[in-house]
Amino acid sequence: MTTMSNVIKLGEAEAAYLCEREENDYFDRKSARIKPVQVQDIAVAFANAEGGTVVIGIEDSGTSTESKSLERWVGRSHIEEYNEIIQTVAGLNPGIDFQHSFLYHGEGYANRYVLKLDVRRSLKVHETSKGSVLLRRGAQSITLKGSQIPDLMRAKGMISEEDTYLPSVSPERIVDGKNLADFLASLPLTDKEPLSFVLQENLVESKSLAPTVAAVLLFAENPSALMPKQCALRIVRYDSSHEEIERDKLTGDMHSIEAPLQKLITDAFRKLKEVIARSECWTPEGLKSPMYPDDALYEVLVNSVLHRDYGISDNVLISVYRNRIEFRSPGRLPGFVTTENIQHARFSRNPKLVRLLSKYTNAPNKDLGEGINTVYERMQQAGFVDPVFIDDGANLHVILKRRPREDSADVITRFIHRHGSINNRQAIDLLALESADQATAIFSKLREQGTIAREDEKQTGTRVRWILGK
Repeated sequence: MTTMSNVIKLGEAEAAYLCEREENDYFDRKSARIKPVQVQDIAVAFANAEGGTVVIGIEDSGTSTESKSLERWVGRSHIEEYNEIIQTVAGLNPGIDFQHSFLYHGEGYANRYVLKLDVRRSLKVHETSKGSVLLRRGAQSITLKGSQIPDLMRAKGMISEEDTYLPSVSPERIVDGKNLADFLASLPLTDKEPLSFVLQENLVESKSLAPTVAAVLLFAENPSALMPKQCALRIVRYDSSHEEIERDKLTGDMHSIEAPLQKLITDAFRKLKEVIARSECWTPEGLKSPMYPDDALYEVLVNSVLHRDYGISDNVLISVYRNRIEFRSPGRLPGFVTTENIQHARFSRNPKLVRLLSKYTNAPNKDLGEGINTVYERMQQAGFVDPVFIDDGANLHVILKRRPREDSADVITRFIHRHGSINNRQAIDLLALESADQATAIFSKLREQGTIAREDEKQTGTRVRWILGK
């Protein structure tokens, strides 16, 4: 249905931008001569990815005979001419969520309409009328095949690896194991018979009794020895602050933790605290181990283990640097969760793991969905900047940085007041910087303001020490 609200007049600058904008993961531009089924391909690819916009009625730069970008605006004379395209996209089953509008610009182009389709990201995996599953990557729509389709379904949260059966694992390892017996003993259940419990919870296949991934992760003595894919947690420490990983700065402080989930989380947190304690850097109080809020560390660790994609053969990795701690969890963010709405969105990739783990007496997760908010609050209370979340399409990275929220000048002058002087190494640690160049830039600015001065003008390079200016 077309209304005046979706017939939109653009200014010349807006129209030119659509003609010139670079095509990417979120934007595509096509000629009005395109076949409707080809538009359907683009719409499906956007819905399966992060959503996007396609405008139809603008010629590619390679086909235009004119140098001006607006000459590429070659739409239809009547909006009804786009009906077949709209109906083709709307006819998908299951349907995708999209809106359409008609654009025109200028007096001379009032009868030249461009169709704009805004496609929203979907929680489902969609296919075209021909049965093809496409995904937007860069400026093209890629056809997924084989295992790529269930991988996408897992990424969207439609299916979870936790429900996959492992026929190679003997059910006795779970049903007759001490971990399951101890777990059941702590629950207020009338029937504490292990086999009844795992059948009722769909933790084993009803006929073969093959355990699921969730059963192995929760109750096997050592899940890493039974799982076909890596599922442990590693902790490493670098004597560096740089963003780029420096292999020569990797210390011998490297640990691999393998255990059922509840114990893995407990052991990993204890080991992480030990590793941080062995790290030494400059703080406002002097040269000592850095301090991070325990609640923030614990919540990020729990989320990295609970909400990772166990369909990916990789371990959770925690890297401790002089200025930050980075958590890498295998798998992209699930469902509709993004790095922008992660504080408020609630979507569990492994709901069974989350639910059963919350039943432990000392549950590592309270199943209240407030973990990420706790991380923000504790980092703010400690005077540090907010955590950083990066979804690179394969992994989720969470970075807790010791960078102070307060002004750098105040941090530096207060340190000098307390310790008499400051150098580059101390400033890098105090401000959680990545390089000496950043510290030098800050010192130069404060020197120009007269806030600080060199202790000795003969000092150069890393030997320069700064004192309060007069």
